[in-house]
Amino acid sequence: MVASAFDDISFNLCKRRENVLMMSADLAHYCDLFKVTSELPDQYVEVGMAEQNLVGVAAGLAKVGYVPVTTTFGSYASRRCFDQMVICMGTSKNTGICLAFTPGIASPAPIHHQGTEDLGMLRAVPNATVIDAMDVTDFAQALNVACDTPGLVYMRGHRGSTPRWLDPDDFMFEIGKTYPLRTGTGVGIISCGHGSQWAVEASDILADDGFDHSLLHVPTIKPVNEREIADYCFAHDQIVTIENHQISTGLGGLVSEITGKIGRAPRITRIGLPDTWAPGGSVGHIRQHFGLDGSTLAKRIKEVMQ
Repeated sequence: MVASAFDDISFNLCKRRENVLMMSADLAHYCDLFKVTSELPDQYVEVGMAEQNLVGVAAGLAKVGYVPVTTTFGSYASRRCFDQMVICMGTSKNTGICLAFTPGIASPAPIHHQGTEDLGMLRAVPNATVIDAMDVTDFAQALNVACDTPGLVYMRGHRGSTPRWLDPDDFMFEIGKTYPLRTGTGVGIISCGHGSQWAVEASDILADDGFDHSLLHVPTIKPVNEREIADYCFAHDQIVTIENHQISTGLGGLVSEITGKIGRAPRITRIGLPDTWAPGGSVGHIRQHFGLDGSTLAKRIKEVMQ
């Protein structure tokens, strides 16, 4: 099933919540803000091509009772606006939401548009909430929850026509909660964001091959239920993490930190973007380049048991 992502999500959110303001730095239509800009102009703020100012203005609007939602590309939201997120939003208890679209290798542009280190950057901000949703189901639910979450909320976003992987009738997003997508023994796979989509592709191949494994989706990078992750990890002899992010500082780093505090943990194999720049091109091309396509992931997961 294919769903229209952020245009409907943002419009429905603003219709329900009159204090929510969608904001852009001259990228509204590139982030799927069509209905809000045309039908709810009083809930839309355009600051021009100035991403740092975007976050600063949003923080000011939060102080007078609005819930600002800034929208831009992931590389801009993290690297270009990091200081403003930390100082203007991160030190405040007022809700400020920063959405990062085309995160990681989801952008077809080369290095300057690939934000592959953002989750680690935002994990380091005290009291920040960091979310990497798998699809439009948990993205929409997480954004609604974010509107009631104090302080800085950084979320990776989904735009355009994107597959719906999670059933909205069965799924309910909660900050910090983890979600089993497949149960089993053998290798335990932990994933987030686009990486959870890739993990499901690999999981289906592994299941067809009779390879016993389980899969856990972790949409909240911070704060996370450490007990749920620890219990999952220690129920397996081998853990594989899969993420649309540098293998350092992101989900794999989080899982390693949690289990390391307990000790005697299973071996953790981190799969994601290696310590090198990704080539430009389609997501499919970059995934194949780094061995992140479904068939290669399945092969790499099997190898950890050898």
